[in-house]
Amino acid sequence: MGLAALTAARRRGCERGHGYVEGVNAFHVIGGLFAVWAVTLTAIGIRREDFPRPGLQTAAVGTLSILLAAGAIGSGIVTSAQEAEEHEEEGDAAERGGAGGGGRALTLSADPGGDLSFDTDTLEARAGQVTIEMENPSSVPHNVSVEGRGVNEEGKTVGQGGTSTVTAELQPGEYDFYCSVAGHREGGMEGTLTVR
Repeated sequence: MGLAALTAARRRGCERGHGYVEGVNAFHVIGGLFAVWAVTLTAIGIRREDFPRPGLQTAAVGTLSILLAAGAIGSGIVTSAQEAEEHEEEGDAAERGGAGGGGRALTLSADPGGDLSFDTDTLEARAGQVTIEMENPSSVPHNVSVEGRGVNEEGKTVGQGGTSTVTAELQPGEYDFYCSVAGHREGGMEGTLTVR
């Protein structure tokens, strides 16, 4: 089982309420123990001049201190690697799942029942040429358009079974995607496209 699988399992446990605390990892636990150990040693050392006593006590205090320090550093490195891998996998999944930019197309669909809505109200893409493809399973004509930050592009209006496509060169920032058929945007057929 890889780091990503362990992270995903931890996240599923958090979502299901299995006693995990979201965002707490080995680094937090070991780092917390190390901090408590340091405060405890300081408090004892202030009260007792002969602490730690030479011999076994000094060796025990030194060994435990080194183990906690090494554990905190090691868990920090592992946690950092996990987060980097997780972010990389999220980026790969976004590309496979239709994140636009760099020639990839974002996909969405109009409501099949005729409601004035898309199947999502948020999209994400990388900066560059972004294409949004909207399938229309509804008997109501729809299109997809994008505007914001000086961009105002409109896709072709299509009937049931058609696909409306809009393409624009987008810089990082937030844009609106919407249906430009009269009254549809006002009826709720819009969303936010975040470009990174």
